[in-house]
Amino acid sequence: MYRTELKGRVAVVLGGAGGVGAAVCRLLAARGARIAVIGDDETELQDLVDELRWVGADAVGILSTGTDTASVHAGVIDEVGTPDLLFVVAGTGGADFRVSVDSGLTGTYEALRAFVPSMAEARTGSVVTVAPFGTDAATSAVGGGVTALTQHVAREVAASGVRANVVSWTPHAERVDDVAFAAVYLASDAPATMTATTFDVAGTYSRL
Repeated sequence: MYRTELKGRVAVVLGGAGGVGAAVCRLLAARGARIAVIGDDETELQDLVDELRWVGADAVGILSTGTDTASVHAGVIDEVGTPDLLFVVAGTGGADFRVSVDSGLTGTYEALRAFVPSMAEARTGSVVTVAPFGTDAATSAVGGGVTALTQHVAREVAASGVRANVVSWTPHAERVDDVAFAAVYLASDAPATMTATTFDVAGTYSRL
């Protein structure tokens, strides 16, 4: 069996049912994972779940309004159990610094706090965060914060066998599939010893 095969693994994807989140879900479906995707757009979420089920995936959508994330996260665990794979796509609130940090960095922290302890208790699993890099200060702050937070979590749970890695990217539509491929690769068994690592999909030229 290929080491990137994920048949029967439970994957939770946070960060919306479009863009990178949707691309990650499609790759997970192709590799046989069970998928729970969390999004805040009901129509977009249902369309993605219908698409995943159409190709034979075991998929559920969980609607999050952003007002009570703790209950949403608890509901996901009730629905599918402790995830084997956790993907957190950090969002931003545009140029507004406070909104961006709350949406992207605090949102990522809450997701990790909700799911990682049970993964560590099960002594298995893989976490991948997607950290944005941008030309504005708010997006760069979120990306740097998510990267540092993920590395901190990786050190905390290293003894349990849970891995945590980061994909860094500059949000552009043409990069979505590359980001998703990197994220699913990091979550698979192929890089079994890699943790606290950052994959840069932003491209050096985009940082200049």
